Amino acid sequence: MTYLQLFIVLSLPVTGLCYATLGAIKLPLSKQIGLDEAKVGGLISTFGLMVGPIIILCGALSDTYGRKPVWMVGSLLVVVSFLIFANVKKYSVAVVATVLLAVGWTAMINVANPVMAGAFDDPFTGSNLGDALFGGGAFLCPLLILTLHARVGFRKALTVIAVLAVLPFVLAFGQDLGGGELNGDLASAFAGFSELLADRTIWLLGLTMMCWVVIESGTAGWATTLVRESAPEGEAEEVSDRIAARALSAFWLCFMGARLLTAWTIHGADLDSAELVRITQAVQVAIAVLAVLTMLSLVVAKSRRVVVAAIVFAGFICGPFFPNIIGQLFTHLQSTDRMPFAGRSVGMIFACASVGWTLLPIAMGFIAMKKGLRRAFLLPAAGGVIMTVLILMNTISV
Repeated sequence: MTYLQLFIVLSLPVTGLCYATLGAIKLPLSKQIGLDEAKVGGLISTFGLMVGPIIILCGALSDTYGRKPVWMVGSLLVVVSFLIFANVKKYSVAVVATVLLAVGWTAMINVANPVMAGAFDDPFTGSNLGDALFGGGAFLCPLLILTLHARVGFRKALTVIAVLAVLPFVLAFGQDLGGGELNGDLASAFAGFSELLADRTIWLLGLTMMCWVVIESGTAGWATTLVRESAPEGEAEEVSDRIAARALSAFWLCFMGARLLTAWTIHGADLDSAELVRITQAVQVAIAVLAVLTMLSLVVAKSRRVVVAAIVFAGFICGPFFPNIIGQLFTHLQSTDRMPFAGRSVGMIFACASVGWTLLPIAMGFIAMKKGLRRAFLLPAAGGVIMTVLILMNTISV
């Protein structure tokens, strides 16, 4: 194992922990400062709103000045956000913490994607393995916060998480994370976006991600609430909360497991780029269809067992979708000699995704208040239908 691979193994779980934070702290935070579902949706949308512009900026900065400074600043912002969450007293402060979390996480993710894609034999293996580690952090997040909250309280629990989040900053010392191909010419970096905007493949990958995140973030963001709503009448609140937290962790465990399975399968298959692209696109279509059926099952399910089973299955099918998109992106960049555009390309993909991250939680939050949370899952189901069409339209250069 190279030092760069070790860096990925130890740092990627922290980025997953950051991504799962809002879903994991939603219940205790709601009790502490009195949040309804609309305000919860507002926090999730705030996170998504920041991703688009920040990841485009970070993409330009990493291609211009290098990825390492972008990573280190992002990791410090994440630490600050956890410390603010630990001491939050009102909703406006929670919004500030969410903004800092989103900015820091986005900077780290912009760097992580090209680094992990290039650290292994092929971008599909690197993306799936790196994102499996990301999923591991997301899986541990609700369990860790639940355990710490029960033993030391909310404030100390988030302080411990903040200490853990220092690790990626420390590990970056001595690393060469690449980037910086433009040698400080930031104007050229922004001018280069015009070339990417004319690329049909990147647009279709970005729009596919925009539809996909409404499924992934919708399930992860409201999993605990769905499980609590389906609890048997008269069940103790702490029992319902514990089962809800375990369901969310099971979602992330399957999320991680599916990525590890995909990475292991691809790594051992010894396929060329053309075959990898053909197979992963077929898998993406199958996942999209299954995602639509899973979202519809959450609309109609009444039994807690069925709800939990659907959430767990959603985690399994969600897992490999995004890494395969990143693998397709870097295969396309390599075949068209555009690897110096890596940071900005990732920025464009995530900017499209941020539209889904921003609009869906707001819409789901208000539908949940008016029609009930189950009806709100018709939105990600519709996103899955559109996504299927977009995948079928795309042709990846190899």
